[in-house]
Amino acid sequence: DHFDPANNATFTQRYYVDAQYWEAGGSTGPVFFLISGEGTCSSPPTGYVASLGQKYGALLVTLEHRFYGESIPNGNALNDNYKFLSVEQALADLSTFTDYIKSTTPKTAAVPWVIFGGSYSGGLSSWYRATYPEQSVAALSSSGVVNCIIDFYQFDMQISAAVGNSCGNKVKRVQQAFKQTIDSKGEAGLQEVLGKFYCESDMSAEDFYFMIADSWSMTVQYSAKSQLCDALSDIDSTTSDEVVMDTFAALSNDFWGKDFCAGGFYNTKQLKDPTRWDVNSRSWRYQTCSQVSYFNTAPPSGSIRDTGLDMEYHLKQCAEVFGGKMFPSSVSWNSKMGGQFPHATKTFYSNFQDDPWQQAGVWFAPSSSQPYHLAECDDCGHCMDLHAPSESDPKELQQSRAEFEGYLANWLADADTASKK
Repeated sequence: DHFDPANNATFTQRYYVDAQYWEAGGSTGPVFFLISGEGTCSSPPTGYVASLGQKYGALLVTLEHRFYGESIPNGNALNDNYKFLSVEQALADLSTFTDYIKSTTPKTAAVPWVIFGGSYSGGLSSWYRATYPEQSVAALSSSGVVNCIIDFYQFDMQISAAVGNSCGNKVKRVQQAFKQTIDSKGEAGLQEVLGKFYCESDMSAEDFYFMIADSWSMTVQYSAKSQLCDALSDIDSTTSDEVVMDTFAALSNDFWGKDFCAGGFYNTKQLKDPTRWDVNSRSWRYQTCSQVSYFNTAPPSGSIRDTGLDMEYHLKQCAEVFGGKMFPSSVSWNSKMGGQFPHATKTFYSNFQDDPWQQAGVWFAPSSSQPYHLAECDDCGHCMDLHAPSESDPKELQQSRAEFEGYLANWLADADTASKK
């Protein structure tokens, strides 16, 4: 606990360092610090960060987020232990880790640090720049969700806008087919549809609807809108519910794998059961329930997802999983950090046309030192700029990276000038 002077307990936090480019350049280049988010961290920075690191002769480092992967304080995910899981604690971890690297590798104390993050960790990169500005000189916030929206129905609206009218109506037909099967056949119908996705048999209908909505939404989110719409293209008014369901199940199982449903992220009973829970899934659910929210809900009209996926559903799940009523502190966090008007400096925000999370980010440059770029291209999705660069990348994506690199060069030059004063 970074904020309790009486608590000096520690935990083991995993990190990775890749020094190949830094040592090849004489150990004088910058440090590129990729923030790890709500999942296991299993390697040093790769993709775009590594490519950029090679160009700049940078030292590449990353730190696993507390309560994910192998970095579990007190070694458990019990309810009482989650008092140590918050954005504030995570940001303090980043600063403490920076000091640790500077002390163990002294040359890193004399070079600029640049922060990278995507999605939740894109939010962290902006918040870290605002909270500990002395620890870095610049940041890339890729698809950064800096605005913690509690009733986040804009997510569903963006999916609908991205896929368009025809494909959107086919997705609605998918939801209708599953709901009609469950409503008409009861428990037998529920077990029938659960079996199509290899779900656990005690999953509720509501959790199932959340799972299938996430399946099609994240297909769009991760730059595969065309694949989703192509798979559903033959569905029309004469297509039976069985064919509709099997068509979507085949797509989902192929795209996400057969453990997508049973992996522990959706089933409320599994999230609360210590013999079955997945710690990463449970930790992220706690963060959404306690602080950052982003509850994906059905919009007031025109919803693609089941309309029962509302605030009541999410808050009921929070209470059941963690043993009591909860409500996220998103309003106070946004007030402190600025929400869609973040308080960072020298931070570049990148977003992408098809990404539903862009609605929880910034929509324009919040200040002269916080530039923004939206890559407007089909199948351009979440954190797309962090992927390894390719000659086949859309020109809009290449433009986004080029614009960021222009700012990065200037910000590094500013840091170099400041160090010589």
